[in-house]
Amino acid sequence: MTDTPQYRALSADEVTLDIDPKSFGFKTTKELEPLTDIIGQPRALKALDLGTGIKHPNYHIYISGLVGTGRSELITHALRQRVLDDSIPDDWVYLNNFDEPDSPHAINLPAGQGIQLRQEMEDLIEQLQELLPKAFKEEDFGKEKERLRQVYRKRGDEVFDKLQKLAGEHEMTVQQLPDGQMLFIPLTAEGRPMTQEEIEKLTPEQMQDIESHQDELVEMAGRVLQEQREIQRQLSTDVREVARKFATQIIEPMINELQQKFESPRLKEWFPRFKQHVIEHLNLFRDISDMPPQMAQMMAVEGQDAQQRFLDYRVNVVVDNSQLKEPPIIVEDAPNYRNLFGTIERIVDRAGRMMTNFTRIKSGSLHKANGGYLVINLMDALVEPFVWKELKRTLKSRSLEIQIQDPFSMFTTSALQPESIPLNIRLVAMGEPLIYHLLYLHDEDFREIFRVKAEFDTEINRNSETGQIYGMLVRQLSDREGLIPFDAGAVAELVRVGSRLADDKKKVTSIFSHVADVAREAGFWAEQDKQKVVKAKYVHQAVQERIYRSDLVAERIRELISDGTLLFQLEGSETSQVNGLAVADLGDYAFGRPSRLTASVGVGTAGIINIERESRLSGNTYDKSMLILEGLLRNLYASEQPLTLSASIAMEQSYGGIDGDSATVAEFLCLLSAISEVPLRQDLAVTGSVNQWGEVQAIGGVNEKVEGFFDVCRAHGLTGTQGVCIPVSNVQNLVLRSDVIEAIRQKQFHIYAISNVNQAIELFTGLPAGDISNPKTFHGKVMDRLSEIAELLIEQKMTDTGRLLWIPGTPLDMPSDPRPPLPGN
Repeated sequence: MTDTPQYRALSADEVTLDIDPKSFGFKTTKELEPLTDIIGQPRALKALDLGTGIKHPNYHIYISGLVGTGRSELITHALRQRVLDDSIPDDWVYLNNFDEPDSPHAINLPAGQGIQLRQEMEDLIEQLQELLPKAFKEEDFGKEKERLRQVYRKRGDEVFDKLQKLAGEHEMTVQQLPDGQMLFIPLTAEGRPMTQEEIEKLTPEQMQDIESHQDELVEMAGRVLQEQREIQRQLSTDVREVARKFATQIIEPMINELQQKFESPRLKEWFPRFKQHVIEHLNLFRDISDMPPQMAQMMAVEGQDAQQRFLDYRVNVVVDNSQLKEPPIIVEDAPNYRNLFGTIERIVDRAGRMMTNFTRIKSGSLHKANGGYLVINLMDALVEPFVWKELKRTLKSRSLEIQIQDPFSMFTTSALQPESIPLNIRLVAMGEPLIYHLLYLHDEDFREIFRVKAEFDTEINRNSETGQIYGMLVRQLSDREGLIPFDAGAVAELVRVGSRLADDKKKVTSIFSHVADVAREAGFWAEQDKQKVVKAKYVHQAVQERIYRSDLVAERIRELISDGTLLFQLEGSETSQVNGLAVADLGDYAFGRPSRLTASVGVGTAGIINIERESRLSGNTYDKSMLILEGLLRNLYASEQPLTLSASIAMEQSYGGIDGDSATVAEFLCLLSAISEVPLRQDLAVTGSVNQWGEVQAIGGVNEKVEGFFDVCRAHGLTGTQGVCIPVSNVQNLVLRSDVIEAIRQKQFHIYAISNVNQAIELFTGLPAGDISNPKTFHGKVMDRLSEIAELLIEQKMTDTGRLLWIPGTPLDMPSDPRPPLPGN
């Protein structure tokens, strides 16, 4: 163990974070710009440069450790600064596939042309709705239609005349009913058709003769009806062909004109099929008043309006980049399946049937961010059903498919299988460091996809620019939330809050959300006093109010100490006991909790018994510290003789789990006090870890521990001698409350810094630590007592369990064990 000079009492200046507000260069935060850049994170920024600069598709970025509100805005701003290509990605539209309606076409168009195509198509359909019915009512079309009717009427008359002539040969005439049926009527001698009365007067022989003639006529009539139907069918075909020719003369120029406005090769392939479909379905453009009654009634029952009638001709714009001036940067706060990958919506028609169509295809964040960046919280994506597996598949295949994924619905199938969209995206995933390491170790796809890790530190160095940074943060809150301005003194107080959160005078926290909470609350208290500018006292008040709101448990503990329920001694000296320090963390609030450590030592060879471990209340780190303590004792006292003793150490009135190694120095002092019977000061508390060579090491939560003991001493009554002993390496972590600093300045409370256990011994005992060869020093007294214990053991030849003790160098002819043999021996 290396000796160092005596322990050192710290002055008030050494525990004070001195910040000069005048060095900030502003009077109020009104003079500053809002905080938009990532500050003090060189590693993370270099990683972002790499991830955004490399064009390889699988160089997606994992942002590790960035926490707090506003992180999405910071990342978005950082990505926007690193956009290397200013080209705007294409729009994407879905169009009806007239050949395979279940597989709609996905077509890309230059940015802005998607909504242009949609509007052009809507205008075209409106024009066709107006022009086509008019064209069918024009004189030229009517004349051509009438000419065809005359031609086919003449052919029909000729066929009917043949039947009429045949009927005359059989002394009968033919009458065609409105429904197309043929009626054969006998003729009188005068050549006129018989009446019903005359037919009833015919004799059976005459009726039989008439029926024999009708058989041949009926057969002929069948052929005539078939010829008439064929003539009618040919008429309808020719009329439709005439309608197509007239429609084509209207449609073709309009479609050709529209086609010239778009350069997309796939769109040029689609327009001819669109034209053909319109020509083949001209009935859709007819007025309902002109439609056959049956068709008009059917459309009325189904409730088909114009939009539904022309559904096949609509343009579904799933990605519209017309408003973009740079590649998209999309932040998806809820990365569930629908929001990421899009969906195909379903509707229920009037008959209760579940239906869908290509116009119900909806885009997701991946579609909108295609050609740019998508920012998500990876943990949110991992817990959403089916998202992580589909996300990996999509990124690896670079192909984006849209399908329904609803595991909680019985209607999950869809007849639609839209064409996939090529994916060119850079994914930026935010998450905890642990998530990154777990996925990197256990998910091969994750390693392949995320090849850049941008790791953010929770702390940044405090320098001359820190005041500007925190001031810009306040200005950002002012712009966003209407927070009133802060003066430079208030910002300096915020910097102290940042250093306190970082537990380091040389650093401040980069988790700006914590600082922002204090700033908001300081602004509230200033507004309560009707102030226009927040001053330092309001930041201090906000900190005190936060402590007060969460300090109930700590106050109850202090009350228990004050009324004697928890046994503590804060004056005088005692043997085998010392005041230790621990931190109780309630999540939103951490406070120092003093602990009373005691030790007992007796003759024996059981070693050091860790009561916390034996009662299963200690953690692994605490158990390790006890083993290190045993190693230190061997280094100090077992160089020339065995280290033999039976001792126990306990943290009194502690009924919960305990972990950490910050009590090692306290345990060391307590145990050696019990061995040497040298009393320890009770007006001091000590914290610190120790190694096997007696060097005191840094611990965490030093501010809370110092303030926790100070609060207990103040409640008991400050004597002017009370204080805390801390590792010298923790001095830089001291950012104490103003009342503690003032008590140190007034010599009412003290903080001592030590670098090895010898300094702690001298501080707590008032004796020189010395060495084991000088009985007047502390180590000499400990060694004398250990030697005495060893001699007693040799003399009694017994262990503390009653077994025979053999120490090397002594004869083996000792009395036999006086106890009866154990069963089985």
